[in-house]
Amino acid sequence: MQRFFNLVYMSTKKLQHILYLFAIATIVCNAQGKETRPVKIFILGGQSNMDGCGLAEELPEAYAKPPENSMTWDNKKNEWTSLGTDSFAERREFKFGPEIAFAKVLAKKFPDHTIAIVKTSGGGTKLWKHWLPDQPMYIRFFKNFENAIESLETKGTPFEISGMLWMQGESDAEFLDWANAYEDNLKVLFEAVRLQTGKKELTIVMGRISIGLLRKTPWNFDFTPVVQEAQDIVSSQDKNVYIINTDKLKTLKDNTHFNTEAQIWLGKKMGKIMLKALK
Repeated sequence: MQRFFNLVYMSTKKLQHILYLFAIATIVCNAQGKETRPVKIFILGGQSNMDGCGLAEELPEAYAKPPENSMTWDNKKNEWTSLGTDSFAERREFKFGPEIAFAKVLAKKFPDHTIAIVKTSGGGTKLWKHWLPDQPMYIRFFKNFENAIESLETKGTPFEISGMLWMQGESDAEFLDWANAYEDNLKVLFEAVRLQTGKKELTIVMGRISIGLLRKTPWNFDFTPVVQEAQDIVSSQDKNVYIINTDKLKTLKDNTHFNTEAQIWLGKKMGKIMLKALK
């Protein structure tokens, strides 16, 4: 059988789009008939390591085809589509973040549910400047989320907001003032997300930025340890925030962006922690 991601290199994009639309229509229709098994929505946010630099052509066979009971929201086309085929992934030549492996872990554990990914991320974005309430990325984050759930509501599809993934903080490590503000800013963000989603105890799984950022990079991340400490503190003080140490993950030559292997590891780890938290 031809591997799923070979489709992205087909010249007949129209055929590809039709096939994906058919698959997603089937998923949504099935979800409608399972009122006791709501679609599980996971919202993902962050900067470039949430964007992801994993390459589709490097995906192992086990991850080359997305689970049938998974889908992702296309923020540009405002429609559900198959993982790895949305406009954002396509524009970036089919690169991916932790969502591929994360969705596989969740889909396997919940075979009778649809795992829905709503991801909003932006390379180089800063928590203090872009992600706090009323700032550009926060507004976009919730606009995409609201469009996604409205699509399900219109079809009468039951859903539940199951959790959030966060991979961000590198850009806030550039200056000491930014890094020192990270702890309070992160608490503000998480509180706002919980308030706006109506989930006071929303489970949040966060990747801690890597100490490898102190190696030679095209950017300046001198205050990485300060941001790391802030992330550790937030996690230690909030029983529903879980943190993942990424210090040993492999990166591209820029010593900043996780490679394909690292993104798969991160997604799997996020998935396993999320499962444990949801029990």
